[in-house]
Amino acid sequence: MAFITLKVEGPPEVTVSMAFAALDLEGKDACIAEASNDNGANWIEFNRVEDGGDDGFTLHTGAQRIASPTKGASFIVRLRVAGNGDNDTCWADNIRITARPQQSSHDQSGPRQQLSLAFLIGDERLQSPVAMQAYTQAADAQASAGRFEGKLKFEFKQERSAIKVLRDNFNFMVDPLPGIKHPPSFELDFVQSENNLIPTTRGLIRTDNEAWDLIVEPGRVWREPGDDGYTRAAVPFALQERNANCTHNGVLTFIFKPGGDISRAAYQIVSETCFYFQFDMWGVAETSYTPQHVANADAIVAAYKQEMSGKLPIKPIAELGADYPAIDPDAFAAPMDVTPEYLTTYGVVIEGVHYRGGCLTRYGPYPFCESVALPSYSTAKSVFAGLGMMRLEQLYPGAMNTLIDQYVPECAAVGWRDVTFGNALDMATGRYNSRAREADENASVLDGFFIVLSHADKIKRACTSYPNKSDPGQQWVYHTSDHYILGTAMQSFLRERIGDEGDIYKDLLVDPVWKHIGLSPVTYTTRRTRDSVRQPFVGWGLTYLPDDIAKFAQFIAVDGGIHDGAPLVNTGLLASALQEDKSDPGLPAPDKNFRYNNGFWAWNAGGVLQCDSPVWMPFMSGFGGVSVVLMPNDVIYYYVSDNQEFSWARGVQAADKYKPMCGTGDNHG
Repeated sequence: MAFITLKVEGPPEVTVSMAFAALDLEGKDACIAEASNDNGANWIEFNRVEDGGDDGFTLHTGAQRIASPTKGASFIVRLRVAGNGDNDTCWADNIRITARPQQSSHDQSGPRQQLSLAFLIGDERLQSPVAMQAYTQAADAQASAGRFEGKLKFEFKQERSAIKVLRDNFNFMVDPLPGIKHPPSFELDFVQSENNLIPTTRGLIRTDNEAWDLIVEPGRVWREPGDDGYTRAAVPFALQERNANCTHNGVLTFIFKPGGDISRAAYQIVSETCFYFQFDMWGVAETSYTPQHVANADAIVAAYKQEMSGKLPIKPIAELGADYPAIDPDAFAAPMDVTPEYLTTYGVVIEGVHYRGGCLTRYGPYPFCESVALPSYSTAKSVFAGLGMMRLEQLYPGAMNTLIDQYVPECAAVGWRDVTFGNALDMATGRYNSRAREADENASVLDGFFIVLSHADKIKRACTSYPNKSDPGQQWVYHTSDHYILGTAMQSFLRERIGDEGDIYKDLLVDPVWKHIGLSPVTYTTRRTRDSVRQPFVGWGLTYLPDDIAKFAQFIAVDGGIHDGAPLVNTGLLASALQEDKSDPGLPAPDKNFRYNNGFWAWNAGGVLQCDSPVWMPFMSGFGGVSVVLMPNDVIYYYVSDNQEFSWARGVQAADKYKPMCGTGDNHG
């Protein structure tokens, strides 16, 4: 028997998780993990392995959220073997005890203790990250006076910044790129509307930094009694890895006066959605503020107000259980499915209401959860490639059956024949090296497809990486490069019809779809090649806000691609993607329990739901741990994480209590 005992003070709950491997269990033998929040008077079991799970190799994970101990009590974890022989063996691994941070670090009135006036106008170094609450208004804050309008410039230097690397799978810091240890300097126009500070440029901003591009979102302004007449501001921003999708969310704060007087800015980045590179970064930046008229300021403010008023109604995830008592809110993003410390955010949408989880960082709740930048990774294969192709087919019937080699000469030159746009969307071109799951995709990481910057290099690698091994449309093999080829073909096809300025992202999705369904300006940009071609990546490289995920998922799964009574995409192709057309179920991906069709995945949840027939669950999936589940009972469940965890069956089981899904798959193949 083994014990772990510790004091937990402040946070309202603790998440405990661990994994067992076992050997030589028989009968009623078991490996048992328990926790107590009352000095051992009562025990809560959170993991058990019995006979049948004892192969000596497989790790079985268990987890539980438990209320924090009452004052004076200890939190105890007990691991024990309930066996009848000396050979009963249990190995424990990956023991994690995670306390949710307190919500406030300076909720009292009076002078603030962190990021004070004296600090911001002084020259003291920021020694470490502080509680995120320091970037929000104090309890005695007042509305801002005056109006901010003009140009803000932030200059970040390595000597005023610090970084603590937590995970570096690709050894970026062994020979670091210039600029990787601090944010890129930038200048933007901002305009104030009430307590909002709105940048005139939204979405992905390309920089000259060799490591990072930027996303800057609207912030807030307010006054505090201890700030000597200054107005305080906080602005959320994010670093996005150059030429990639890894996103690191941060916030900066400064004080200013309407005449142009401004302090330096303090900043910190203490959360991310990035499996292979995780860090804390913090420091100060030199700033300048030039008050001046901002072009189209009134239109910018009006558009922002319309964006805010158009968001789906939001409720805390805990209220899901109050509104629908049969549904357990804790089943969504459960710690057994998603390790809490690697969870960026999550949510559930039912009947048009967005039940949203929090946005925790390593230093407390992110102050701008509504503006946290979320990378698409491969959910773009559904959102960009899938919906984009459905829009193209809506405009030009028959586009799906157009041949790739007619529009991509680089592929035609190496013998691509009879491969249609639809085959490429399905990742069923007939060209591959291995049918083993992810084997070709992992090889493409090594051969540089994702790293090269120019379209010429990317399309050459995409067209030449795989030999022809089967007829098109017969064998699914996961290739991001197939969607890059598809995007190249779609771009040429569209420009042939509307002119050389045509752009598949702007003309097929942003203007006719995103703006109509009310997505944020963050979604109006996408990763592109860094050359004059500016070819969209298509299969990855979008950025969302939480409301964007809720809205486009509802447009797809609940509204069926129809908005204000009119179809915005080809609804037949969308129905096939959602497993609603028995004649077009897609291909096994890679086995009979998974399908892939028109850029969308589907999983047979019939067994998990204990149904007598299949229940196909369409979903989108992104690298690292991004899932958007489109349930046939009109429940949407998403989470964004970065520990390679893709488990959401508990959420499906909970959502089944809203409207049972057994039988919904009978007509879906």
